[in-house]
Amino acid sequence: MSYGAGPSPLEYDYSAPQRASVIVLVVCGCISLAAILGLFVFMMFKTRKYRRTHVLAYIVCLLLANTMQSWGTILSLKWVVLGKILDGLHCYSQGGIKQGGNIAAAWFSFIISAHLFNLMFLRRETPRAVAWAAIAFGWSSVFLIVFIGPVAIQTEARGHYFGISGLWCWITPAYRTEQLCLEDLFQFVSVVFSFVLHVLTWSIRFDESWRLSLGRDFTDSAMLEVVRHMVWFPVAFAVTIIPVAIVRAPGLWGEMNAVPLWLQALAGAIFDLSGLINVILFLGVRRLFPAPEDTPEFEVDRSVAEKNNGASKEEIVKNFGVTPFLLSKPAKQDVEAQPEPRV
Repeated sequence: MSYGAGPSPLEYDYSAPQRASVIVLVVCGCISLAAILGLFVFMMFKTRKYRRTHVLAYIVCLLLANTMQSWGTILSLKWVVLGKILDGLHCYSQGGIKQGGNIAAAWFSFIISAHLFNLMFLRRETPRAVAWAAIAFGWSSVFLIVFIGPVAIQTEARGHYFGISGLWCWITPAYRTEQLCLEDLFQFVSVVFSFVLHVLTWSIRFDESWRLSLGRDFTDSAMLEVVRHMVWFPVAFAVTIIPVAIVRAPGLWGEMNAVPLWLQALAGAIFDLSGLINVILFLGVRRLFPAPEDTPEFEVDRSVAEKNNGASKEEIVKNFGVTPFLLSKPAKQDVEAQPEPRV
């Protein structure tokens, strides 16, 4: 469907195949939303030990973005019942929610990639204030970008900023540049930058990684597993967004009719299941967090220095890259007071 450069129509009637396609998307949105809400309930009662870690904060923000995306899709249920899309407050709300969710998902996917790069390559601890600043900046930017459209960009000649666009409501075709710059560009930049950061992260020389791994304790090794698992969040974002980007590309030049309806539905279904995919990934990450009661204490075995021809502990570390240690089970009171690992 194509509307040209003028204002979008005030209503659009679905054909039977179009209505069926939207039903599929709504079902996918409901599945993702149910999975996310179920996970949030689960987290309230089960995930307590690492509630304040950076990892969990970023993933929760990503899941909140997925919630907005799913809810924006579910709002199409009204169009399914009516058999047509109507211009109005419901339509404007759907457009704003969908845009906000897509931008937020792009931002927090990139933040996770940057956090992984820092953990694996720079190896610097991120202050809690910096983590919360990144979160606050992300959400503030999302709401600013969503509201700036109808408030500052919308003109009478081009009609409503949010309105009928394709088989649902979004930024109308009269604002092609805004579609590209205020949503698609964020998603594209997130995917590209995440890819670059992943390449840099995993380009660490094998011998350096091997030497570093010798000095890791149980907690460090467990955190490394968490990091390796977190890589899949940005990858999942790319996998779900690329099909939609390919399908949407002809629409930027007014050639959306050239894309088969079944292909649009397939790409949309993959995209709307992103919430479910991230929930599955999160449950995998949670399993990799080490429990404090299972974390041993590591004490340097100074007797080794006397058994290695007088070699000092410093020389052993320098020559072999590993500090000898003894494992001892921590006392119960020490476990309860043990701080959360910062990841």
